[in-house]
Amino acid sequence: MVLVLCCAGVPFIGSAQVPLTQDQLIIDATDEPSTPPRGRGPFPGSASPGHSPGLPIRLELRIPDGRLRSDGAVRVDFLITNVGTERLTLPVSVDCRREATDILTLWFSSDAIKDQYLIDQQTGRPVKLEMVPINAQLCGRGNDPQTFHVLNPNETIRVHASSPEINPGTHAFTGHAELLRIARRTSEVAGIADAEPVTKTLSPR
Repeated sequence: MVLVLCCAGVPFIGSAQVPLTQDQLIIDATDEPSTPPRGRGPFPGSASPGHSPGLPIRLELRIPDGRLRSDGAVRVDFLITNVGTERLTLPVSVDCRREATDILTLWFSSDAIKDQYLIDQQTGRPVKLEMVPINAQLCGRGNDPQTFHVLNPNETIRVHASSPEINPGTHAFTGHAELLRIARRTSEVAGIADAEPVTKTLSPR
């Protein structure tokens, strides 16, 4: 993980520098190694905005460009703001190939996401996969402080990510976040957060 400074003290992690407001961390997860989709429920995710006590953040989902790429995907941004009264330590490494102690998963729900199917080997018929595509995973390792970022109250992290394949048209999108902590081969959900739904019109490029 590389951390540099750009644009009036704005920290940046990733492959491209995008100027934003001062003291905002930017993480580019658009090219991170692909992560498997979440299996069929139960998994967190509410249509109502808010957060649990263990993850005091305001989560915002933004879709800067309404034009779909040739692969049917679009860039999305997750904005994570500390709305608590104390500093919040979050994992920020896009490299999740090594064993992590903390994992922040970001994704959105929408009827715009194209359904995925597999062929039943016995019947030859397509079967819909009940999966939740993940947009980004940020990992932290307890023995590597550079894989974490301390977010002060009212400070924001912006995470660039890519969507799964999307159907064109006007749709509602709701962002979700889950913070997972892992110790001694067991995992525990430390907190969840949900964004306000946003409506966006997407068109083929």
